[in-house]
Amino acid sequence: MNTMTLNRKLWLAVLLVWLGLLGVGLWSAIETRNTMLDDRKAALAGLGDAAQGVVKSYYALSQSGKMSEADAQREALARLAAMRYSGDGGYVFVSDSRPVVLMHPTQSDLVGKNMGDFKDPDGKLVFASILDATKATGHGFAQYQGRLLHSQERAPKITYATRFEPWDWTIATGVFIKDIDAAYYAMLLIHLGVVFAIGIVITLAMLQIIRSVRKSLGGEPEQAAELAAGIAEGDLTHAVVLRTDDSASMMAAMHRMQTRLARTIGEIRQSSESIASATQQIASGNGDLSQRTEQQAASLQETAASMEELTATVKQNADNARQASGLANNASEIATKGNEVVHRVIGTMGEINDSSQKIADIIGVIEGIAFQTNILALNAAVEAARAGEEGRGFAVVAGEVRNLAQRSAGAAKEIKALIGDSVERVNNGTALVSQAGTTMAEILQAVRRVTDIMGEIAAASEEQASGITQVGRAVTQMDEVTQQNAALVEQAAAAAASLQDQAARLRDSIAAFRVSESGQVTAKPAAVATPRPAVKPAASAGAKQASAGAPARASRAEAARKPAPAAGHSGPKGASAPAAAAPPASTSAPAATPSIRREPVTASDDDWTTF
Repeated sequence: MNTMTLNRKLWLAVLLVWLGLLGVGLWSAIETRNTMLDDRKAALAGLGDAAQGVVKSYYALSQSGKMSEADAQREALARLAAMRYSGDGGYVFVSDSRPVVLMHPTQSDLVGKNMGDFKDPDGKLVFASILDATKATGHGFAQYQGRLLHSQERAPKITYATRFEPWDWTIATGVFIKDIDAAYYAMLLIHLGVVFAIGIVITLAMLQIIRSVRKSLGGEPEQAAELAAGIAEGDLTHAVVLRTDDSASMMAAMHRMQTRLARTIGEIRQSSESIASATQQIASGNGDLSQRTEQQAASLQETAASMEELTATVKQNADNARQASGLANNASEIATKGNEVVHRVIGTMGEINDSSQKIADIIGVIEGIAFQTNILALNAAVEAARAGEEGRGFAVVAGEVRNLAQRSAGAAKEIKALIGDSVERVNNGTALVSQAGTTMAEILQAVRRVTDIMGEIAAASEEQASGITQVGRAVTQMDEVTQQNAALVEQAAAAAASLQDQAARLRDSIAAFRVSESGQVTAKPAAVATPRPAVKPAASAGAKQASAGAPARASRAEAARKPAPAAGHSGPKGASAPAAAAPPASTSAPAATPSIRREPVTASDDDWTTF
């Protein structure tokens, strides 16, 4: 049975149905014949018992003395000979145990003859079989071939015989069962006709069912089971043979399932390989980005330290500018006093001779201060122009101020040497004093201008200090953001590593499926740009010269080089969650599966974010 095809199994079912119907029809006809035969036997038994009742009645008369035994036997035989049934075709005959015929109503020539050797056409001893039927219970049935009435034709006949032992009689009566056989064959034909009619209907229905089953299955169940077992084991290379225009059968559905599974497995395999390659490149890019971010954080910390030093320098320049402004104010006051003295000298020229030494000293001081103030004003103007770039000019100004002080001292000595000539030149001194008054007024005006300029320089220095402070804050904020970016990059690297591990697991799971060699798809590698080399920031000149901010820079750089928190942990305060990476674009077409028709497979490039 296991080696039979579905068609043979279905036709075997049809054959079994036919055999069953034939068996039922034959059994029904046989049961009908047996029923008719039993009814006929029951009627014969009734007739035989009635005949024996007649004999018993005469036996009773003989036993009572009313009749002699011979008369009783004669009368009984006469009564039995007169018994007819079934249209005079049925009769009763009597024989003894020898067997000698004692009475036969239709064949009187047999009376008195020993019929022990009498046989039917089949060679059966007729009277011997009748006697044998009565030996066990005293009555029974015997069947043999008998001659029809008024004819030489032989036909099956059944005889009921009963023994009457007191007279050693065997009372028998029989009937032909030709009509039962005719009825049996007629019933058999009817049953066979019904069976054939039902069988034809069932056969047509089975043909339709077979056609529907074959159409629904589309092939042998063993093939479907083998295909399903192969798919369950991951083998998608099994070829499926389909009939023409077969699109709705189970085999066609399994073929579509196999095709779609192979296509899906191919897509998943391509995607897993692309994901594995891309995640490896993402991890490499994240590592490079993390390194550059740490370098940027260190550079920003150095920049912040340099900005702090620059802020200190600008503040120092502002203090120097304020001090210079104070000196200019003092010079202005001195110039004002000198102007007043000149006016008093003009009114008191007569007293010059008495106080020439004092006048010489005052004039020396005034000239020295005026000269130094003039030079200082010029240098301050120059340094004010350079203050925005270097901030080192005020040291030079201090040196120049010291040189001017020395020169002023020498000039004072020379003035003292000329004091002796002042007496002789008193008259000329008066004119000179007048000119000196005019000069002092000009000096006063110049000193005031210098004072205004120094005030503007001090205000500009304060504004620069404020701006540099704001720049320092911005650099500090950039440093914090860079630290947060470094933490996010570490998280992205951890996520990429986890994704790479998941892609490897997916690739291992997909490896359990087998597709045809011609159906494999070669995917192009994901297009990822080569990361740019990290650029080391150049240290500023101020950072190179700074010494006080070095410890702070070292501590911040060390903090920047510390590993960022692992993925899954919260980053620094204020750090935003890493943006979800965009999924890769649709990869190459799926791998072709074993089928009747295979379509060419193409692959498309994947686009990935470039780090």
